[in-house]
Amino acid sequence: MEQLLFALKRILNIGYLKIIIVYRLGAKQELTKLRISNLINDFLNPVQAGNVRLAVILLFFQIVLTICIAGLVKQLAPDVPILFILFCRYFFCLPLLLLLGWFQRGRNLFQINQTGVLVKRIITGLLGLYFWFLAVIYLTLSTATVLSQTMPIFITLLAPLLTSETIGVRRISAVFIGFLGVVILINPSWGGSSAYPALGLLFGLSAPFFGALMFIFLRVLGSGDAPISTSIWHNLMGSILFGFLFLIKGEGLPDLSFDNAITWTFLIVIGVASSFQQFTMALSHKLASATVLAPVHYSSIPVSVVIGIVFFGDNIDLRFIVGTVIIIGSTWYIFLRERKKDLVDSK
Repeated sequence: MEQLLFALKRILNIGYLKIIIVYRLGAKQELTKLRISNLINDFLNPVQAGNVRLAVILLFFQIVLTICIAGLVKQLAPDVPILFILFCRYFFCLPLLLLLGWFQRGRNLFQINQTGVLVKRIITGLLGLYFWFLAVIYLTLSTATVLSQTMPIFITLLAPLLTSETIGVRRISAVFIGFLGVVILINPSWGGSSAYPALGLLFGLSAPFFGALMFIFLRVLGSGDAPISTSIWHNLMGSILFGFLFLIKGEGLPDLSFDNAITWTFLIVIGVASSFQQFTMALSHKLASATVLAPVHYSSIPVSVVIGIVFFGDNIDLRFIVGTVIIIGSTWYIFLRERKKDLVDSK
């Protein structure tokens, strides 16, 4: 007579491994099946209220990683072509993503249902990261970070054009105020400081613009495709595209010598750290809602200010402070309006 002795579904109360063990009672006990399924999906599911604190820690860690990666890019830029930096970022990010995708989806890790939307997500994502790296090279790290905070403003403007979403007068006013903060931030005539390079400002605003488009397309993809699969395709296409452009441009590689060991280490770290950056971002938003985590995103500004001052000699003046406060205030108001709208829609 067969009996089910026990089914062990979760380990360590975090759902990291789902294991089904079936015993056949008799003269000999035989382990018949060991199945690991949904390895990371289960791990990412929140199981207790205390995980909010962990979510905040993970998101802050992701923000620190983002700024540190930007700092490494800025450090490498004078000696390493930007196209090769981007190639390394995408190429060395792939191994961990592929491993995660295999455990999550098996042979279906490349399966996509909304190919057209994926192409748009890839194009806008590649352009967003390209302009972000150029922004941190041409601008101070702190200024590039503050300009990146305008992404919610661009999302508010672009979402009605690409989706059925509508915006009211109050959010439009917040958008106007946010751009006023940008003008104050970059105005060369106030505070006596020198103007930022026009090209750097173009890169600094292009990054959140294309980032906003990417997040809008991600919303659409999220309704029918696995996030890990879209991420794998994005990074795979990034490594192929920037590798091809680098070869076409014919720029030289850093020598594989002991003298360049630090350079190659930094290039590999940028890619691997980008994997953990994506893991921690996804995990934090599984453990807590976007409403809880929204204020944590603004910690990127003080982190970038500290790293910019310590490692790159950034100068923080009154113009920077006032412009930053206005930009943060406008994006925070947009977030509050979005949250109110979501609460009304859910009733």
